[in-house]
Amino acid sequence: MMQMIVSGVALGAIYGLIALGIVMVFKATGILNFAHGEAAMLSAFMACTLVRLGLPMWAVVPLVLLFGAALGMLIERFIIRRFIGKALLSSAICTLGLFLIFGDLAIWVWGKDTQELPSVFASTPIDVGGVIVSGIDLGIVGVCAALAGALFAFFRFTRLGIAMQATMENPTAARLMGIPIKRIYALAWALSHVIAAAAGLLIAPLTFVHFSMMQHALHFAFAAAVLGGIGSMPGALLGGVIIGVTSNLTGAYLSSEWKDAVPFIVMLAILILRPHGLLARRHIKKV
Repeated sequence: MMQMIVSGVALGAIYGLIALGIVMVFKATGILNFAHGEAAMLSAFMACTLVRLGLPMWAVVPLVLLFGAALGMLIERFIIRRFIGKALLSSAICTLGLFLIFGDLAIWVWGKDTQELPSVFASTPIDVGGVIVSGIDLGIVGVCAALAGALFAFFRFTRLGIAMQATMENPTAARLMGIPIKRIYALAWALSHVIAAAAGLLIAPLTFVHFSMMQHALHFAFAAAVLGGIGSMPGALLGGVIIGVTSNLTGAYLSSEWKDAVPFIVMLAILILRPHGLLARRHIKKV
């Protein structure tokens, strides 16, 4: 059972990373990015291309993260900036369009054949307190924990991170205080796509690389974001872990047919009791 829990935590950490990127851009710009998973997919394909060119993985990883940052900034500058402050439906349709465009772009450039990307971690089983777990699972958990810690330190201790938090809380007040909110928006999208690129690199060795590799994970990531609270970045990570562990235990001890459904049932049950999510603050609006 502990092995299933550790594996579920590793998979849930990836869901949480994807949800974290979704929550970050939603808090910063008020836009739900349905193309976030496809950005991770493009990053995974880019990694495969660099590996085929002969680059070692230690060089591929930073290049793919830079690719993710550049992709996020380009999307924000030329597309998303025109939808900030507009109706949520129009921006949602825009990102749905990006979802379709990125999928077709991947097919056009790389085709429909499945590709393999090696993991940066050894797959050798490791004995941890009597529990045999995969080195890949431990590596995924470690990377996700390190990224979460780095983001916490960035938002807590750097002037740029504090400025981003201020913009997320109140863009008008942030603008009056002299914060360049357009640059903050670009940074938020760049950071979210760096996280997406990292998630793509982590999940690719588990699912292989193909044009629809992130669609299943994106469903669980949105569930994690809603479960943790759509405005809470720690909640996104917690929701991802809950979804991953619940899914693994369901497939192992209940039925594989219910593996994808039970996490959403758990999410609905929690939201009935706590509609704003596990860690999101409840906002009361006076009228």
